[in-house]
Amino acid sequence: FFHELDIYFQQNSLTSTQITKEMYDGWYEWASVNRKRTTIHTKVLMMTAFLKYMCTVGNDCYIPYPHKNPSSDFIPYVFSHEEMEKVFKECDKLRITSQYHSHTILMVLPSLIRLLYSTGLRINEALNIRNRDIHFEKHFIVVDSLKNHIQRLVPINDSLEIVLRQYISYRNRLSIPDITAPNSYLFVSGTGKRVGSSTVSRWFHKIIINAGIPYIGNHDGPRVHDLRHTACVHTMVNMVRNGMDIYCTLPILATFMGHKNPINTEHYLRLTQSMYPDLISKFPDVTSSMYKDMCRTKTFNIIQE
Repeated sequence: FFHELDIYFQQNSLTSTQITKEMYDGWYEWASVNRKRTTIHTKVLMMTAFLKYMCTVGNDCYIPYPHKNPSSDFIPYVFSHEEMEKVFKECDKLRITSQYHSHTILMVLPSLIRLLYSTGLRINEALNIRNRDIHFEKHFIVVDSLKNHIQRLVPINDSLEIVLRQYISYRNRLSIPDITAPNSYLFVSGTGKRVGSSTVSRWFHKIIINAGIPYIGNHDGPRVHDLRHTACVHTMVNMVRNGMDIYCTLPILATFMGHKNPINTEHYLRLTQSMYPDLISKFPDVTSSMYKDMCRTKTFNIIQE
């Protein structure tokens, strides 16, 4: 826990011993990425105990309201295609604003949000991309996964390449030393440092509100990480509509998402069934035994074949 907390403080250049609500909310969003509600609940309890201790030794810290022990796993928010178009439009408005505003993040968001939706990357995987990782001539990005400790190649389609090249062109005009160096980060702040995930989360919240998309609040989203879930569901639907057997999509999606085991990808079948019942009804095995052993057996048979 303390090692992760130290990483978060370093990545976001936080040095104060007085933890505010804004700092806590940023940590919560960062610590919640790709984790089950039970895991998040445990981390919140540890963080709360730590903050209470900090108060006892003379540091004025925010103490979060007690969270109830979760009874079931969190169901992520999946954006519709229409909602994604609204999100992109709001991002582009920020890019125009960035010409008259000092916030570099406004220039980052249009390309970053499109990258997350196009590739299904985790937010920290995207923010950890360095210049050396991008290979436009071969149409892929080398991504190192902090969660699974694996390296994978993420494809770049034509439209994403245009967006990334445009962002890099604007970014390189900033008066930041070594901004084009291979080891420098792709997405940088005005000082040349890596953009923090908490900063992205705050601005994404504003984008969601401006796009007219209902915001549940209390950390229930829609969150930046829900772009990853949306990318997976939309990709699965696209493959099925193009004639692929839904079970054959699982190992492909597992690779796309950076999952070590295709079983971890199966829960997207439930999300897809909820949003596209007519499409999934063509596969009775899915709707009748989605999480039974038969589903898992078929998945493993596909891998073996």
